[in-house]
Amino acid sequence: MNNKAKQKLSLFILITSLIVSACGDSSKGGPQNPSHKKPAAKPIPVEVANPQLGTAAAYYITTATVEPSSDAQVFARTSGVVRNIFREEGDDVKAGEILLQLENDDQKLRVKQAKQKLESAEREYNRLGKMRKAGAVSPTEFEAARTNFETAQTELELAELALSYTQVTAPFDGRLVWREIDLGAHVLNGNLLFRVMAIEPLLVRVHIPSARVGKIAKGQSVDLNVDAVEETLKGEVELVSPIVDPDTGTVKVTIKLSGLSKKVRPGDFTKVKLVTDSRQQAKLLPSVALIEERGEYYLFVEENGKAVRKNIEVGYVIDDRTEVIAGIKMEDRVVVKGQRNLNDGNPIKVVDSKNTDNANQSEAKNGNSK
Repeated sequence: MNNKAKQKLSLFILITSLIVSACGDSSKGGPQNPSHKKPAAKPIPVEVANPQLGTAAAYYITTATVEPSSDAQVFARTSGVVRNIFREEGDDVKAGEILLQLENDDQKLRVKQAKQKLESAEREYNRLGKMRKAGAVSPTEFEAARTNFETAQTELELAELALSYTQVTAPFDGRLVWREIDLGAHVLNGNLLFRVMAIEPLLVRVHIPSARVGKIAKGQSVDLNVDAVEETLKGEVELVSPIVDPDTGTVKVTIKLSGLSKKVRPGDFTKVKLVTDSRQQAKLLPSVALIEERGEYYLFVEENGKAVRKNIEVGYVIDDRTEVIAGIKMEDRVVVKGQRNLNDGNPIKVVDSKNTDNANQSEAKNGNSK
């Protein structure tokens, strides 16, 4: 074997030895490169809060229209020509205030005639009364005089009543919302003349399922959002019907709105929010802390730097807070921000709200960049 062949054989033996040595080290679980070790999980930044005690309430929300407390159509009670109209649509009126005057010359003359007849009958009745005491008149003649006097009194009252019908008055304090007749028109007995509504107070009537009436009671405060008004208005329960409508299974609740006639008008559409039940000293948490899964609720609490999942039972929802009936204690540090990506046992780091937001945004950005 020449030198060149010997060199090739030596090189082959060296390479084979290196390969066998490497395979042996790997199969025996030899030391690994420290750079390949799996790094420890990075704590997830979260914000925590303790449950707060407060009032938990159940609400019934519905819609309705605003109504006047009284609504009357005013009809003519006699016939005649409209002489004067004193009030117009939109005017506020007082009970008994004259709205319209019909021509009344004929009625005035009848009153004058009835007064004259009454004066004559009264004189005759008084004259015969004096004669009766002297025994100069028979009982029959005296009774006839008294009957004529009483009849004359009745006729005068009827004439005055007919005269009063020529003046059309407001039935109650309210607002004139409709005028049906014009000046100079001839009206007949029974013709519609005006429509008057009582607007202080205004009313809202809602019908609530009997199973939801709960603790609704007279005097209870009610929130109303009227379409024509920006702010939430306050009403008060005026009446709760003592019966259930057998056709609908509902109970009528009447709500009173006082001092709002300049903002709200009859016919306005409104949303009504009524408290039907309430519980004091309830454990409340921000609703965002709760996670729903297949109709069940759970949340995470911080324990020794780790996220611990706890199944809970929820109660009433109040705006952005939810009542927790069972599953947590008052001293529990509940994760209220950053909980959506947690799993049971994840390491967590409690930071303030601002830091949590920034950390989550940064984490999301890094995830997108990957």
